[in-house]
Amino acid sequence: MMEIVIKPIGVVRVDVDDDIVRSSLDGVSGRIEIFEEYSDGLEGIDGFSNIIVLAYLHKVSEEQRRVLKVKHKRLIRLGFSIDELPEVGVFCTDSPHRPVPIALTIVKLLGRKENILYVENLDLYDGTPVLDIKPYTSDRVIKDLKFPEWYSRLMKKVEEKLGRETNL
Repeated sequence: MMEIVIKPIGVVRVDVDDDIVRSSLDGVSGRIEIFEEYSDGLEGIDGFSNIIVLAYLHKVSEEQRRVLKVKHKRLIRLGFSIDELPEVGVFCTDSPHRPVPIALTIVKLLGRKENILYVENLDLYDGTPVLDIKPYTSDRVIKDLKFPEWYSRLMKKVEEKLGRETNL
């Protein structure tokens, strides 16, 4: 098996503890500190409304990396019982518990000061290593999305609990 070694380009900084990040539905405000040796790579990022952040979920344990089926447990805080939630393969979810704990998150870019990006809607813990950043551009927007029936049913229930649309 091939081994891959990736060096982070930066680190996430948030001023709240992990429980607040974990329980937030819309993410938290924070900063992405790009290491000085990569700061020239930020040239031209100003003006993008959103960016894609790829990160390494450094707090996922070896046991959690063996998980292949999950339930959307974060929906329990919306009032779902564990029995209401379908069990699906981890690759159908954004669960952090997965064989290779890489995160992909889209955040709102509020601004930049030198090598620090100020962002909102961040769902990563303080100290999370950042692997890459890409701009969220119109060519990435998918307009005709399709979902499996189990997902559509689940999102309809989420919308009912929240009292608002989830942009399904």
